[in-house]
Amino acid sequence: MKEQFIRNLGIMSEIDVDKLQQSTIAIAGCGCIGGFSAELLARMGIGRLVLADPDTFDVSNINRQCAATYHTVGMSKVTALREHLLAINPDLDIIEFPNGVTEANVAEFVQDADYVIDAIDYFAFHDAVALHRAARRQGKYIITAAALGFGATVLTFAPDGMTIEQIAGIPEDMPIEQLRGATFPPASYADKLPSYVTVDHLQEWLTNKTIPTISVGQALGPGVLVSQLVLHLLGRKKPLLVPEMFQLQFEL
Repeated sequence: MKEQFIRNLGIMSEIDVDKLQQSTIAIAGCGCIGGFSAELLARMGIGRLVLADPDTFDVSNINRQCAATYHTVGMSKVTALREHLLAINPDLDIIEFPNGVTEANVAEFVQDADYVIDAIDYFAFHDAVALHRAARRQGKYIITAAALGFGATVLTFAPDGMTIEQIAGIPEDMPIEQLRGATFPPASYADKLPSYVTVDHLQEWLTNKTIPTISVGQALGPGVLVSQLVLHLLGRKKPLLVPEMFQLQFEL
């Protein structure tokens, strides 16, 4: 066992650590939820990550995204995150999809994954649906999180369980192209929302395609997400499955 994972022992067994080393996690989206999830997985000892994101970092990302710094502004998120992760574990195997996930490549993106993380931009819902459909077809669990101010929600989808389309209220056979411009209903992320999430504010944020978010929510979500994913992967505890979800909100 590599020395850097010795402190895992006691919480994990050597068999657990070896299982993580042999596992592959596909992460679609390398910004907030995806970036922090990737770092936690790398520090925990996961052996391979498949990373996808078509975007580059800008200054506005620095308040909350894992690999966003003034040194990485203008850099591909996949490239910047890869360099960040390899500085943590040089032996980490990383496969890159620098053009993001699309209906055309999602099957390839998830094919070798033991678990899939949906961290796709909120305004690219059509790509998220394509990812969920590919994961279902290949019998894979897919997990996602949403940061809500000083809180977060985590949702896990079983390949034979309730679907993202059912939660969003759309037909499961709706063509991906017809979903462009659609978004996931905010109320589906939580039973209760902070007081500043009003109908007027939601409409303004959706119209401007800019949703306010801060670092703590973007750290809380991945902390829960990775905990549930790893415990499930190791066969130690099954996560809550939608329509049930994990919710944590400090503003209520």
